[in-house]
Amino acid sequence: MKKLSVMVFLLLGAFAAKPAQAGVFTQQEMDEVSCAALKTQLFYYYLAPERDPKILNYTMTCKGAKATYKMPAWIEAKVPEMTARKVWRDPEEGEISEAQLWQTPVSIIYEYLELTRKTFPPEAGGANIQPGLLVKEYADIRIRFQMAMDRLYRARTRDMTMGDSMEGRGRPIMAQFNLILKEMESIADATSSTNSRRYAEAVTASAVLSQESFRQLFESPRVYVKPKGESQAAKIFSRALAMLGIILMFLAVRVFFMMNDEKTNGIMGAYTKKVEVFSEAFSRQFININVKYLVLGPVAAFGLLGLLTMNIFLFVILCGLGLFVGLRTPAFVLNFMKEARGKKVDTQLMDALILLSNCLRSGLDIVQGFEMVSKDLIPPISDEFALVIKNYQLGMSFEKALGVMEERVASKMLAYMIRAIVLQRQVGGNLTKVFERIVIDIREESKLEEKTKAMTAQQKIQSIVVGIMPWVMVSVMFMFQPETMIKFYSSPLGMATGIFCMIWVGIGMKVVASLGKIRV
Repeated sequence: MKKLSVMVFLLLGAFAAKPAQAGVFTQQEMDEVSCAALKTQLFYYYLAPERDPKILNYTMTCKGAKATYKMPAWIEAKVPEMTARKVWRDPEEGEISEAQLWQTPVSIIYEYLELTRKTFPPEAGGANIQPGLLVKEYADIRIRFQMAMDRLYRARTRDMTMGDSMEGRGRPIMAQFNLILKEMESIADATSSTNSRRYAEAVTASAVLSQESFRQLFESPRVYVKPKGESQAAKIFSRALAMLGIILMFLAVRVFFMMNDEKTNGIMGAYTKKVEVFSEAFSRQFININVKYLVLGPVAAFGLLGLLTMNIFLFVILCGLGLFVGLRTPAFVLNFMKEARGKKVDTQLMDALILLSNCLRSGLDIVQGFEMVSKDLIPPISDEFALVIKNYQLGMSFEKALGVMEERVASKMLAYMIRAIVLQRQVGGNLTKVFERIVIDIREESKLEEKTKAMTAQQKIQSIVVGIMPWVMVSVMFMFQPETMIKFYSSPLGMATGIFCMIWVGIGMKVVASLGKIRV
């Protein structure tokens, strides 16, 4: 037992004889901490209402070199104002001035650095105290510093915040103080885990940050200067040039067509034939519309939008896009109206079939049944059946008149009815039962269609949102930053970005829409 006690005593003696901070701080790190403590102390005295004349030109030794710091001129004028301005009211301390509110975190940082110096070896001016023995002191400093920072962030007057203090230098200093607070938290973790290297790095980082905040006092405040825009005369001149360029482009296009008169006449002839074809197709849908307006409307709308941008490149691109949209608009409108008319016919077809069945049961033939439908029902199905009767009366065979109606109306059930009538007239059969079966099929299909619409409603809405939202966001950005957006999208990169986005938005809409299609 005596030998064991002697061994423990020797081990403790050896541990005590070992330098407490050996391998924890390097000489450079200790110089950083000592230098930071001196600068923080000087920072505190700069904000004092009554200053010692010695600090006006103060010479200190930092990192083995002497440096003289002349107090910045702005402090002489601003500190009295900061001392007189009350920005915080405490129940115990009363009203606190702007200068005092800054002095509090600065003094805590100094206290924190002085506490750290106690962990230095004796030859470096320390007391050889283990960092783990200062956990409570570090925690107390961190809490007080956090409270002081909270005051800085919350203190304000009607005209200013603490970020605007010291001619705007307060904002970067507050940011550096916030980083020091983070390093204080790292010190708490390092001392609790006995990680001496983490402790030394956190202390050194805090010292560097405190020196950086001291350096901000000597820097000029960073003030945002709004860039000067173009003068009104320059804007008018640039817009006049843009208008002149657009006019010259129109003239160049005109001269080009005049020089290529034969090709122009060929293009116009082909365009006229297409207009006639579309006009006839619209008239077959019982719609009177001028196809030229469908083509020229998008061209004029996109051209006007291009004029508003006052940019030649965007004007050309938008005119080309308007021409592309205009040439495709008649076909799109025709298909849309044809499908809409077909759906209306589908909703009336069941009543028409029931009326035809009753006519056949009463002894009338199918032609007379068509006449009854054209008289008793409402458009659009009455117009379609009346047109079949009119073509039949003008000499067209009844089967061919039905075929014309099948081509004209986009209705699958109507096509079934027409084929049943044609087969019955060719080979015979009970047409009444066929009509009854078609009525049952129409009812079942309408139920199935409603169910599929309910199941695919989410996918359809998603496809619409995918297609619309990007353009809505771009429109909003154009509203708030028109010059920036126009400048970007008139550049090659902006044009490539726009084309790329249009392609992928179209692909996304197609993919999402295909998810909602159900094939039966």
